[in-house]
Amino acid sequence: MDTAKSFTELQDSPIRFADNVVAPLSVFAYDGGFKISRGLSQNAFDEVLNHAKERVAASADKPYDDQRITLLPVKESHGLAWKNMENSGFYVYRDRVAVSFVADSVPEKKTLNILANTRARSDGEVPAMAGVCLPGLFVEGDGPDELRNIGVTFRLKAHPDVLIFFHDLKVLKDQPQLTSRQKNEFVWSSEFGVGKAVKLHGVFPWRTVKLDGREGVGTFATITRRNDATDYGYLVTVQGDLNAPTDTPDLLLYVERNASASQGKTPVTADELEKIGEEVAASIRRR
Repeated sequence: MDTAKSFTELQDSPIRFADNVVAPLSVFAYDGGFKISRGLSQNAFDEVLNHAKERVAASADKPYDDQRITLLPVKESHGLAWKNMENSGFYVYRDRVAVSFVADSVPEKKTLNILANTRARSDGEVPAMAGVCLPGLFVEGDGPDELRNIGVTFRLKAHPDVLIFFHDLKVLKDQPQLTSRQKNEFVWSSEFGVGKAVKLHGVFPWRTVKLDGREGVGTFATITRRNDATDYGYLVTVQGDLNAPTDTPDLLLYVERNASASQGKTPVTADELEKIGEEVAASIRRR
C-alpha cells in the first residue's frame, strides 16, 4: 500500500510493503488515482483533512478560476470531497484504511459515486458483488469504467526473494494495441528494466499460457543484473480486446527471483521459480 508519509508530502516510490521495501511496479488507478494506506491513525488522518480544508479556504483568494477549489457535499465526518476546473477527488477514512482519490476530467457526480461505493477490504477477501479490488479496498459497481490500470505486487512469505506482479489494464482506443507476443518482447527489452541482459530459455521460447481462461504468451528467462548477478523471471502477457462484448483487458503476470532480497534464506532455483509462475498463472481468473 501507500506509505503514511505520502499523504502529507511527495515521496519517491510511495507504494511499499509493511517493512518499507518498495513495491516497484504497483499502480492503483480506477477512474482516477488512488492512494491507500493502513499507516495513518484516525487522528493523523483528521490532520490531513484539516490541511486539505485550509488549502481549499486559501484558494478562495486566488486571482484565477482554475486556481480555486470548491468543497463537494459529504456527510461523513472523516471524509472530504473537492473539485476545481480540471480535477475532482476525495479523502476518506474507513475501518482504519486511509484513502485519497484524484481524477482528471471526471464529473463530480461520478467522483461522489466512487466515494459512496468505496469500502475497506480485508486481506484475501473476495467480495460477492461486482466491483474492483485494490489492496485493502473495494469499489463496488458494475457499470463501465473510463480508466482501469491496476497492478499489484506481492512477495512470498516463505520465499522473500520471489516477487509476483499482476497487472489488469483496460484497453483504450488511443493506446497502442500490442499483441501478446509484442507486449512480452517489449517488457523484456525495456519496460521493466530488469537488468542489463535477458536470455530467454528454449529454442522457441514463446509458449501458449492462459490467464483467466484466455490464451497469451509465456516466457522464462535468465536475467543478468547490472552488478552481474544472475536471477530468473517468468512472464505471461495476454492481449485485451477493445471490441469484445464483455470487458476484456490486457493482462500481465510477472514472477521474478531477486536473490539479493532472500533475507538469509536460500533463494529459489530456476526450476522452482518457473513452477511458482505456472501455478500462479493457473490460479488467475475473474471472480
